[in-house]
Amino acid sequence: MTKTIHLKDMAKADISANKTDGSGGLHRMSYRDVAMHKVMLQDIIRTEAYEKSINAVVKPQHTVLDFGCGSAVLSMFAARAGAAKVIAVDRSPFIKNAQNIALANGFKNIDFYHDDHETLRLDEKVDVIVSEWMGHCLFYEAMLEPLLTVRDRFLAEGGVMIPAQLSLHVGLVNDEDVLEDLHFLQDKPYDLDFSPIAHVPFQQSDLVALDAESLLDSIADMGSLNMHTITKSDRPRVFTATLSPSEKTSIYALCGWFSAQLSPGIQFGTGPKDIPTHWDQILFPLPTPFTVNPSRSLTITLSPLTEQVGKEQFWSWSISDGEHTVSVNELQLQHEASVDVPQGKL
Repeated sequence: MTKTIHLKDMAKADISANKTDGSGGLHRMSYRDVAMHKVMLQDIIRTEAYEKSINAVVKPQHTVLDFGCGSAVLSMFAARAGAAKVIAVDRSPFIKNAQNIALANGFKNIDFYHDDHETLRLDEKVDVIVSEWMGHCLFYEAMLEPLLTVRDRFLAEGGVMIPAQLSLHVGLVNDEDVLEDLHFLQDKPYDLDFSPIAHVPFQQSDLVALDAESLLDSIADMGSLNMHTITKSDRPRVFTATLSPSEKTSIYALCGWFSAQLSPGIQFGTGPKDIPTHWDQILFPLPTPFTVNPSRSLTITLSPLTEQVGKEQFWSWSISDGEHTVSVNELQLQHEASVDVPQGKL
């Protein structure tokens, strides 16, 4: 289950979810590890929603493709729902464990393929593609483009995608505990000067699990992805929204998350106000506090700059009230900070 950090109840709280003792450590685990799959299977909100959606969509004549099948739990749901055939695909060697799990449960109509979106070869189209492809704030795991490749290659005309639609949301963080956490290196911890790197936390996204009280009530709906119609892109996607802040205050960061509509009437969210899942939110800090006022409309942009599989995730984000703009581009900052350090004594 997600480890929620209650900032209001903690002094000098570390709001980072980058831990290895809970869901925040998912990005550090490997899909070869049972620990990763155990955490996801323990996410009842996610897993039961997928089961309900599969039961609602899959018909006895259907062939179902489970892309990125992991433990094969969604494949087994599809087989149990009566699918004529299930195709389970994963690029991780863990797929052999998934096959053994399926056999241990008596499922013999699931074919397993140790492949990715480029190497997979099928002689047929499928009626349903199901995939739990979403990373934190949707794009953390860079699985969208591979999934769209599989959809374009193998989904039959009129076929169904699960999830059907994903939506991206951004909130305004005005919690001073968040600011205090960002300031940690600037406050000379242990009576030491960390000034060469103290500015970095203000320009670097981070995984967090925030309480609803850490954000203003006003939420920016950044846009939605219709998984049946969205096309592949060679350029970073840019999401933009406007909103009026609910009160006059200073904000210290943006917070991003997603919601998923798996099929009609079946959905879940991953934001601070939602029932916790194994997904965290992503904190997008602002280098300086930004004053917001209900009388001034805000424009917010958010862009995942690297969606390629196997590449480190970078983002850009900005907020503007028409007079003042604050923006951060992690990829640009990374390039500027890159230094070749020779081996040996410096």
